[in-house]
This record gives sequence, structure tokens and C-alpha cells, in this order.
Amino acid sequence: MFRHADVSGENVARHNAELTGRYLEAVAVAKQQRVLVTQEVISKPGCERLPLAEQEYYELCIEESVDVWRRGFVVKQTRALWSEIYQQTIWEEPEWECWPTLKKAKERCEEWRKVLAARGFTKSDLEF
Repeated sequence: MFRHADVSGENVARHNAELTGRYLEAVAVAKQQRVLVTQEVISKPGCERLPLAEQEYYELCIEESVDVWRRGFVVKQTRALWSEIYQQTIWEEPEWECWPTLKKAKERCEEWRKVLAARGFTKSDLEF
């Protein structure tokens, strides 16, 4: 479990949310390089009150393909976990699929959302 020594018990949730928020801001800079159609961060309710080592997030997004040979839409699901080794949140390599139409991409994204919802994940209240 990772906690700063100067963070009191009542401020742990705020501290954890701030750290995660800063990381998501960095991810937001990277998304400027993408042609983003939709994006949402999904987590378990109340996860910001957990120690960082127990937090888990998913990003679901749909991007317009910029590949001239594969026109369409890319649906991505990326998982984020705390890394004790690096002492930061690490986003794993995304799982992704390319679909020819936005309708098909949205259907696939909804399927992934339902699987995550069955595991207790919902849209996160974190803003970035």
C-alpha cells in the first residue's frame, strides 16, 4: 500500500483523486494527437477512497481511424493500475478493434461497457 507520510487518513481520498487526476491530465494531452469521437473513464464506485494500490480504471474510447488503408473507427479499452515498482499509475497496452462504421464501433464499445458493469465498474466522476 502506498501513502505519503504527510497525508492524514481523512485526506487520503482527496490525495488519491488528485494524483489520479494529474495522471489523467497527462493522458488528455496525448489524446490531442487523436481524432477522438467518444471517451470515458470507468472505475468502481468509491475507488478514490481506496489506497492507490487497490484502484483500477478503464478508459473506453472510440477514435476515427487516421490510417488511409483502414478507414473507419477504432474502439479501445485500456486498463490502468497502480505500479509499486514505478510508484505511479500505469496504463496497459490497449485492446482495440477497428470497425467500418460509427454505429458498429458504438455497439462494440457498449458490449465492453456491459462486461465492465457486470464486474462493478461505472463511469468515473473524475474530471480531466
